[in-house]
Amino acid sequence: MGFLDRFGKKSIPANATFRTTQIGTAKLQDGFGGDAKSQILCALEAQGSSTVAEISAASGLSRSQVEKNIAALVEGGYVQYVSAQTPEM
Repeated sequence: MGFLDRFGKKSIPANATFRTTQIGTAKLQDGFGGDAKSQILCALEAQGSSTVAEISAASGLSRSQVEKNIAALVEGGYVQYVSAQTPEM
């Protein structure tokens, strides 16, 4: 079962949050490279738990680039899906 299968659709909910795992932090320290995945890891490392929109703003990547790469990072164990935040009332 892939990461996106849990949502029953092909896109990540706008309010879903993510954070780096120990594996992701170690990989980042080892020099992941300058690709989109490393930009996402850097953004999460700097900001902590973040939504796709926050990761996009912090990394300079488009929302679609973040969504495309975040699933691979989750499945690889580098990033953890935290939750879909519930709106505050």
